[in-house]
Amino acid sequence: MKETKKDTIEHAEIRAIKKASKKLNSWRLLDCEMYTTLEPCPMCAGAIIQSRIKKVYIGAMDEKTGAAGSVLNLFKDYKFNHNVELENGILEEQCKTILKDFFKMLRKK
Repeated sequence: MKETKKDTIEHAEIRAIKKASKKLNSWRLLDCEMYTTLEPCPMCAGAIIQSRIKKVYIGAMDEKTGAAGSVLNLFKDYKFNHNVELENGILEEQCKTILKDFFKMLRKK
């Protein structure tokens, strides 16, 4: 969506947070959990913390821009007013394949 809409903040996590907030009629997503194919970037990690999401399940780690342990860990290395639980490596190989195939398709276009 970032490329389609030409909007830097159109990441999947941001879109999911917006939809959940609208559905629950609250910016606090206290009992919500998020599943991501790829480790969140710093912007998305910040939004996850601010929205008070309880736990994030991560498929593949992002060695270039990851903010949940790869490059840095906004969830553990800093003191924020909310702690987010993390679980990494969920269906990791399948997630890597999904991502590789997606970006291969984008390059062909």
